Amino acid sequence: MIIDFKRLALLAWERRALLLPTYAVVVAIAVVVVLLQPRWYASSVTLVPAVTEGLAVRPEARGTGLAIGPGGVTSPQDQLRLVARSRAVADSIIDRFGLMRLWRIDHHDRAREKLAEHVSVSTPMEGQVVVTVEARSPVLARDMAAAYATETAREAVRLKTLRVGQGRVYLEGRIEALERDLAQASARVRQFEEEHAAIELEQQTYQTLEAARVLQAQQGILQGELAVARRYFADGSPAVVVLRDQIEALRVQLQRLARGGGDRLLEGAELPQLNQQHLELISEQASLTEVEVLLRRVYEQARLEEADPTPTFSVLDAAQVPERRSRPKRGMTVCLALGLSIVFSLGLLQWRDIQPVPVTA
Repeated sequence: MIIDFKRLALLAWERRALLLPTYAVVVAIAVVVVLLQPRWYASSVTLVPAVTEGLAVRPEARGTGLAIGPGGVTSPQDQLRLVARSRAVADSIIDRFGLMRLWRIDHHDRAREKLAEHVSVSTPMEGQVVVTVEARSPVLARDMAAAYATETAREAVRLKTLRVGQGRVYLEGRIEALERDLAQASARVRQFEEEHAAIELEQQTYQTLEAARVLQAQQGILQGELAVARRYFADGSPAVVVLRDQIEALRVQLQRLARGGGDRLLEGAELPQLNQQHLELISEQASLTEVEVLLRRVYEQARLEEADPTPTFSVLDAAQVPERRSRPKRGMTVCLALGLSIVFSLGLLQWRDIQPVPVTA
């Protein structure tokens, strides 16, 4: 159907005596409606999560040692957003401000749903979480937004303490097992040296020993991380797959070292048999010692973090009392009502104009 805008304009002009009062009535009704609608005010608070979260042990980029540093699988921003949207935080806000009594609601589930209608948690920029709260009062909107930051901090600290506590318990068991293995390894070295007396290892033997010790220490640390990761992730998850690949790479390097240590190292086949046995025993003892030292450092850091009441984020922009209402948008509502009435009236004129005129006999 082709619309003849010129004819449509002529039809509207001919019926202006009817259309203009109709538009005036629509505008008046829209004004009354928007004036009767409740005013809502919005206040927001911007949270910045920690760059990294959690403890991990990783090989140094350079050198032969190992380093302890922060690490994590999920994004701190995602974790903070989930905490802000949690039921625990919502219930704390509802109880703190008596929203069930204010909204005259008898069930917590309905109160949570209504609160969710007036709260938005967004991530407009990388590394930021913005919590926006709507309320009928500007002061209440500000107080609720500030309370969201406080309750989110409390819940984040609780989750951090729980997570670090679980890691600490695992580390305690791992350290106890390492102490038993280290005692057995030391006993084997002592027994070997007592049976064969002291053995002077050449410099190349010491280099082989050091390289093997470092590789085995790294392998032990990664195996510990793999055991922790398997408690929280499936075997096919990226975190578990990466750790398994790293452990396999270290195992291949150890096998290659056993066959021949490269240009700087004396090949294992050229070492005397007693030196080779001594090397294996001392390497096992040294690697276990290295792993124990590193795990004890991680354990002490876990204890400190578990006792630390500091939340894992900071407040970038505090909540403020809003100066203007967030809704209703009165001007937009009135213009929208007027526009729809004009479109509807012109469409009705067009439809009536194209209707066939009945033929009378």
